[in-house]
Amino acid sequence: MLARFSSSKRSDRLRATGWLVLASGFAIAAAWYWIQVRSADIVLDDANALGYTRSLQHGMGVMMGPLGAMLTEWQGDLTSPIGEALIIAVCAGLLAAYFFRVAWVIDAETGEK
Repeated sequence: MLARFSSSKRSDRLRATGWLVLASGFAIAAAWYWIQVRSADIVLDDANALGYTRSLQHGMGVMMGPLGAMLTEWQGDLTSPIGEALIIAVCAGLLAAYFFRVAWVIDAETGEK
């Protein structure tokens, strides 16, 4: 398998690396989400108190306007387990896209398909 991989064209190796990065990134994101959801404990603090989030959003809206309230909501979404898993998946996709793009440029320079 390794001999076949090393004997292929450079652009094919880059594409294979891109697919490997993409697949492993999605697998890591799924594992991260599963671990975070399974190990999540309910913490009793002010954030769980009745009306706290509504009060927080209102205060942020008064101090920073609608954009501040929207950014606070995005922060909460991105720090949730599904948000963290999506960040991992997007980063893996961007890294894989780099490998696909370099392979495409190499093929374009050599005139091959």
